[in-house]
Amino acid sequence: MTKRIVALVAVLTLVMTMFILPTTASAIYTAYSNCSNGKPLNVRSGPGKQYPVIGTIPYREQVGVDHDLGNGWSELVWGSVPGYAMTSLMSRNDPGPYDPSRNRKSKQSSSDPYKNAKQVDPFWVTVRGTRGSGSVNLRWAPSTSAKLIRRVAYGSSLQVIAELGDWYQVTDPITGITGFAMKKFLPRE
Repeated sequence: MTKRIVALVAVLTLVMTMFILPTTASAIYTAYSNCSNGKPLNVRSGPGKQYPVIGTIPYREQVGVDHDLGNGWSELVWGSVPGYAMTSLMSRNDPGPYDPSRNRKSKQSSSDPYKNAKQVDPFWVTVRGTRGSGSVNLRWAPSTSAKLIRRVAYGSSLQVIAELGDWYQVTDPITGITGFAMKKFLPRE
């Protein structure tokens, strides 16, 4: 009888390890729901507004982020199914209690760094970086202080989809990743 109990405990431990631990241990970091209007953050079944909402996260509630997809969306640690939310509607720091008198939208729209972005007819460029590697940094925003998505190797082809000052918004046809890179390192093909 004791051997059966030990075996049952071992099997239950294995099952719990397979199903429970990966959902809690796979988060890279914890973020807070931070919608500017104080409403809950929509969690969708895929990384885009076209996917159905499968749940919500109340304002200021924490959620585990599995990884940032680099296209404005993050995959969340969301129960037994993947969940996706807009990265811009989450923050790593506690946003504090919602204050309806603080109008975040008007503050952002008056200093919107993307208001001068110009959509272009897509064209191809070749990576011609500087320094020894020749690679180019692909960033999530048009700023050298913005988070680095990845480095693109010398000679790689990228498709330009928009211009913003000294930056191109580009898509990598191999990975499908979209980001920003400095124009001076990307001559037209």
